[in-house]
Amino acid sequence: MSSVLTPRLRACLVLARDGLTAIQIGNALGLSYRTVNQYLSEAYKRLGARNRAQAVSIAIQTGEIPVAGPRGLEDGDPDTPSL
Repeated sequence: MSSVLTPRLRACLVLARDGLTAIQIGNALGLSYRTVNQYLSEAYKRLGARNRAQAVSIAIQTGEIPVAGPRGLEDGDPDTPSL
């Protein structure tokens, strides 16, 4: 399956999933909050979503972004315990 989202749109949605504001997402990615809002709007359009929560939900359901794990236990975290 080919992705409908660009890597940058996915990065914005992952941070939105984690509850960051547009300003915080911009700071994390080196973008202005206006650019972040434009990227999120484009993601909504591509996913057929009406708002941020719906876009995140659709992106998770379609495999565009991963489901968030418990805080501090994301994949690749050296402190993640083996299950």
